Amino acid sequence: MLPTISLVVTVYNRERFLAATLDSIVAQTYRNFELVVWDDGSTDQSLKIARYYAERDARIQVVSASHQGLSHTLRSAIAATTAPLLGWVDSDDLIAPTALEETVAVLAEHPQVGMVYTNFEVIDAKGTNYGIGASCDVAYSPEQLLVDFMTFHFRLMRRSCYEQVGGIDVTYPMAEDYDLCLKLSEVTQILHLPRSLYYYRRHSANTTSQPLELIPWTQRVIEAAMRRRGLAERYRLHTSLTSYFSLRSREDTKSEASGINRLIFAAPPTLPLVSIIIPCYNAAPRLTQCLQSCLNQTYPSVEIIVVDNNSTDASMSIAKQWAAQSQRPISIHRCRVQHANAARNSGFERAHGQYIQWLDADDELAPDKIARQVKALEQQPHFDIAFGDWQWQIQLGEPPTELQFVEKQYEDMLLQLLLDNWRVPHSYLLRYAAAERLHRFEAWNPTTSICMDREYFTLAALLGLRFLYVPNAVAQYYTWAETQLTRTCSYRDRVVSRCKMFQRFRDVAALRPEMQSNAMHQFLLQQAWATWIPNFTLHEATTQSYIEQFDTGKQLALSPHHVRMIRSLLNAPFAQTLEDYARLIIRDGWSVLLIKHSTSNAGVDLQQMSQQLMAYLGLLQSEQYQQFVEPSLVSSALQLDLPIAHEIPLLTPLFADYRLAVHGFLDALRKHDWLKFES
Repeated sequence: MLPTISLVVTVYNRERFLAATLDSIVAQTYRNFELVVWDDGSTDQSLKIARYYAERDARIQVVSASHQGLSHTLRSAIAATTAPLLGWVDSDDLIAPTALEETVAVLAEHPQVGMVYTNFEVIDAKGTNYGIGASCDVAYSPEQLLVDFMTFHFRLMRRSCYEQVGGIDVTYPMAEDYDLCLKLSEVTQILHLPRSLYYYRRHSANTTSQPLELIPWTQRVIEAAMRRRGLAERYRLHTSLTSYFSLRSREDTKSEASGINRLIFAAPPTLPLVSIIIPCYNAAPRLTQCLQSCLNQTYPSVEIIVVDNNSTDASMSIAKQWAAQSQRPISIHRCRVQHANAARNSGFERAHGQYIQWLDADDELAPDKIARQVKALEQQPHFDIAFGDWQWQIQLGEPPTELQFVEKQYEDMLLQLLLDNWRVPHSYLLRYAAAERLHRFEAWNPTTSICMDREYFTLAALLGLRFLYVPNAVAQYYTWAETQLTRTCSYRDRVVSRCKMFQRFRDVAALRPEMQSNAMHQFLLQQAWATWIPNFTLHEATTQSYIEQFDTGKQLALSPHHVRMIRSLLNAPFAQTLEDYARLIIRDGWSVLLIKHSTSNAGVDLQQMSQQLMAYLGLLQSEQYQQFVEPSLVSSALQLDLPIAHEIPLLTPLFADYRLAVHGFLDALRKHDWLKFES
């Protein structure tokens, strides 16, 4: 029986992925097909792999040819096939077992349809699935295809239609499939089968990982289609730097654009688009407020991208209700990989904006936050990332607690980030170029379980991106449930996560020789990420206190402020890292001072308390620790008798300079065996 379907796989140095691709084709439930594997002069083991499969399956034919490039190779491979229906699978991708069965059924049922295409899902080099492709949500029409290549993979077409339009045009070394689909849309009906039947592998060697090379060829393809359709006289092609295509009227009137308005980007052309990316997992109690804060932005040019990370509550119902009634664009996508960073990465791949705003689904933005930061970055193009002030709303008890932080411009942002002088991730606004660089670097690391934003923004500083403080651009951070990730992660997971990310920081820093001369950077980068226990006992006396080492009996005299640190160290509930011991020591000192203030009738002067804490730790005489600039805390709803008041040094980005001093003292103890590694 003659085959019904001809499949083509063109190969050039794909030994890593080819076997998996061929396995997925051989596993098709629809068996009546032929497969031509055309090797384009590979220099690796690709040809050998293809021949191995051909020896075991009579449906597979292998052709070995000299290297010609994708367009020539694809045209030649199709010419070597004969079946009335044809399609192709890229040599690094996978096809679902029922892909041929389902698509051939569509063409059999609809004889007027010349091509059917399916949804696809994005996978990486390791096979991790990042969910449905961004273009799958775009509805097909011949007009929309001019600016959105939604007819991506998998495609099955009639050979008669393919030949009618002249087949693959070899004058396009890239975007040849887009050109073909545009031509097919002009002569036949195209149908979308909304089923995920193809797995598109994104990795460093993809043709589509070379966007700057792809964009001009895509432009030529669209402009050729405009000429064929008689649109070139009325419209010009506008291309943004993010390869988002639109048609704009040559006449500056609405009437001239009549009939094709849905192709014209609605945002004011003078304002750059901001993409607000919201990963969402079971955030129903707070999602409405989050989305409302996006819609209330005074900045008019925004798109909102909600990425569902497998929510089991009403989150997506809420998101869909807002999307249906909103005048601003809200798109909803799903990321099946259960990880906040996977959802963030998935959302970024769908973003069209010149700026990127990260936002968790339970947090909020002040109405003018984006407007202030876009304006500042537009006026100061040498900066890459803006950050602003923020508020912390703690709603775990009655009454709620609000902490307000006013930031400042830092001379050494990397030092602040290495110290974990933290601010909420949505206080930042990034240029697309900065976010794209971080995306290529996997800064939203899919293996990091906690402190994800610490890793992301520290890597930004390590890569040399420049940060700009924008006053009064306020982000609002909410702590509202015991089930939030930051409250459920175990201490061990926190330590392991930070250990891995600091190894990554060291690897990046090693590529920047100028960083080797900064002693504080190096101290923090090289810190020992292990948990430690005291290897001594404390002897306190009126004249001289000291610690005595357990195994050697060695003694070390202590100053009064060091005695206070040692007490906190000995009272710690479990073994901790040096960074966390330093926080604990600061917290205990703060708590002592807070109790003194709460028992007096005088109000609390936070600046005065900060100075008193410095004296408590014995740091008054050291100018080294007075050079830091850190956020100031303004409390508008803080009761001193609440437990949360005592936890401020643990929870907030304050006293970074004090922590560094204490950390240095603890590290000296570690180096001289006064602290012992917890086995």
